[in-house]
Amino acid sequence: MINAMASLADIEAAIPALAGTNYSEESLATEEYNCIAYAFGDTKNPWWPKEKGYGYYWPPGFDQDDSVDTLKSIFRVHGYSDCDNKEHQVGYEKVAIYSRNGKFLHAARQLQSGRWASKLGDEQDIEHERVEHVTGDAYGEDIHVMRKRREDWT
Repeated sequence: MINAMASLADIEAAIPALAGTNYSEESLATEEYNCIAYAFGDTKNPWWPKEKGYGYYWPPGFDQDDSVDTLKSIFRVHGYSDCDNKEHQVGYEKVAIYSRNGKFLHAARQLQSGRWASKLGDEQDIEHERVEHVTGDAYGEDIHVMRKRREDWT
């Protein structure tokens, strides 16, 4: 389902760290997928543990919980490993898991250009310059970064 896009004022009210930065809207609003799915490159299904009541898809074989450790395990199966560097590294795709109290709230992925891509709930996708630009009350302050080698990005 396509919705009317959130206004820039609405986006910045929900995520104040974006105000005054060079972010861009990249899609129309849609409920077809969410931030977790988008971080995996899936724009057909929302991903979230079903026991939390939000999701329609969760990979089989993983705990139905919203712990950062569970989400990191899913990323590991997809070729990612832990990384302590938030900066752009040529040849690597990175994902950021945003959390509070050990529970994930959001995920973003770094593009080949070095910019980050986030899906804002049921709203539009955005690109933002820094991983920290979507921290705050909505998505948490803790950022866990993972990366995988992309031979096609070198």
